[in-house]
Amino acid sequence: MTELHDDRRAATKEERTPIRNVRHAHGHTERPQGTVSACEDFRLGGDTGQILFTGNGTSYHSALVGSQPADDMRVRCVQAFELERFMRPSGTIIGISHTGKTKSTVDALRKHRGKCRTVGISHYRDSPIIRESDTGLVIGNSPDISLCNTKAFFDNAIASYILTGNALGAWDDWETVSSIISRNIPYLDRLGREMAQGIRVPKRMFVLGGAGPNQVSARECAQKLKEATHLHAEGIELEEFNHGCTSVIDQETLVIIFSTPTVEDRVSDIVRACRETDTETLVVNGDGDHSMDVPYIDEMRSPFTYILSVYFFAYHLALRMGINPDYLRFEDERYLRYDSIVFPPGAH
Repeated sequence: MTELHDDRRAATKEERTPIRNVRHAHGHTERPQGTVSACEDFRLGGDTGQILFTGNGTSYHSALVGSQPADDMRVRCVQAFELERFMRPSGTIIGISHTGKTKSTVDALRKHRGKCRTVGISHYRDSPIIRESDTGLVIGNSPDISLCNTKAFFDNAIASYILTGNALGAWDDWETVSSIISRNIPYLDRLGREMAQGIRVPKRMFVLGGAGPNQVSARECAQKLKEATHLHAEGIELEEFNHGCTSVIDQETLVIIFSTPTVEDRVSDIVRACRETDTETLVVNGDGDHSMDVPYIDEMRSPFTYILSVYFFAYHLALRMGINPDYLRFEDERYLRYDSIVFPPGAH
């Protein structure tokens, strides 16, 4: 089989528990190169102008999770390819890439450097994103051994959260958020395992993020469900689900819904409606055919724990199906060849 190039190497069966390393992803005192210790004293300084976070996939989603609690128009998130090809930004661009090599993220920073102040965030000190930025910020205790980048997601989200709070003077409660994530890992691991073992394995999944802050939860969790289980999963806003998606749900579909106080009435409507098509529902912090009770911070910060709960569900469902959840299907050489075309060596 074609050898994986760069960092696209899967963990062995014995090592494939990277999500449990999330508890070490926030840089507690014993690891000074961790995320919190790297970010807590980092200041952008001067007049930042508008702050644009950018990245691809999980990095992009993590920036949304970390910055959106500010609910401030001075902070935006833009997908890196869109930023590179279609936008003329000003202010400060903060690019995030776990490996520091993601091509469109690096290209976006390179293109707009000089017109904007640029900051590159990576787990690797000697990486293109660090070299191509005005300022580099290395986070995390170690590289992510999962190709799904579950650990890196929380590193990146916490980094985005701290940098946004520091820049706007909006909050300094990152220790509380980090602690809630870390101390609930054993509980959410057990909850995800029990749910994965007790549920009927679906052929397709819809992940409904509710409205507001959990739209990104839907997208990120759908991505992880696809990567880990190789099942089709689509992440979509709660109300948008009712406009077309219902034509393809049936008894072989699982609908995962994130409920919060703002949308719980609409969640209840959808759960009742799904029973008319024999479609099972799994509701996080609400009543469905299956339910997961997850620690709740507040609505704007709920994605931190909601996403983690579905990460564990995806992980254990993959194991139940006999799939290596960290491999992104690269054991099949066709998928490795696809990846090598769209991401040549050194580009991801």
